[in-house]
Amino acid sequence: MAEDNPSWTGLTEDEAKELHEVYVSGAVLFTGVALVAHFLVMFWRPWF
Repeated sequence: MAEDNPSWTGLTEDEAKELHEVYVSGAVLFTGVALVAHFLVMFWRPWF
């Protein structure tokens, strides 16, 4: 029985694109929160 999906993840192309979009959104959100936290700490207790 041949499969239409040759991907080793078992995801279709549309599912993979959707998962990638969610992953990138989460990474951007995490980076933004980390940057804000770093700036707040830098203003509170400057180390330079």
